[in-house]
Amino acid sequence: MLTEVQRSVLEEMAAPNVRTHLLHFGAGRGADVGGFKCGHINRGEIVDWLAAKHQHDERRQRWILFWAVIGGVAGMAGFGATVYFGLR
Repeated sequence: MLTEVQRSVLEEMAAPNVRTHLLHFGAGRGADVGGFKCGHINRGEIVDWLAAKHQHDERRQRWILFWAVIGGVAGMAGFGATVYFGLR
């Protein structure tokens, strides 16, 4: 489990930089990954953090798409009402 200090270091680096950082260290989930301000972090914990970040970003993208579709439908309805009442 990541400590708050480790989590804040990962957040500070951001997910793309953490992924790049992982390329330089061992491949096993139990490997220790160094080079962080707080010292070594277990690779499995970093991978779990990256997966959680990906899920959060994916969920946010779905909500953005949902509201974009709602906005598009509302815009089309407004345009339709303008045309309907304008030609009446």
